Amino acid sequence: MCCDQTHDIWHIVTGFDTSEIGEIGLQAFHLPQFPYPLAAVLLANSLMSSTVLEPDSLPGLLAAIAQGFAMDQAAKSLFAQKWEAGWQKPLAQWQAELNIQRSLLILNPDCEP
Repeated sequence: MCCDQTHDIWHIVTGFDTSEIGEIGLQAFHLPQFPYPLAAVLLANSLMSSTVLEPDSLPGLLAAIAQGFAMDQAAKSLFAQKWEAGWQKPLAQWQAELNIQRSLLILNPDCEP
């Protein structure tokens, strides 16, 4: 499966929802695994627009970026996975095998990604 076919799977495995902040958290996780320009642009744009247009959302956005980056540092590559061969595998098993740890950072509850 190619990248655009697995994006939604990455949301599920990492636990980032599909909100704007959840998407940015996933991009922060994704960027070190596959450093492509779009992820960097999305992260930079979200920081700039949040700072200018919605400064109250900045703490949550920064928390999501920190969470995604920290999770990536511990995780195995999600690109190398044969997702289609493991549909029967429970989510917790995928997360354990890939070392996906949502608890790497203790976030302020008001800043949950």
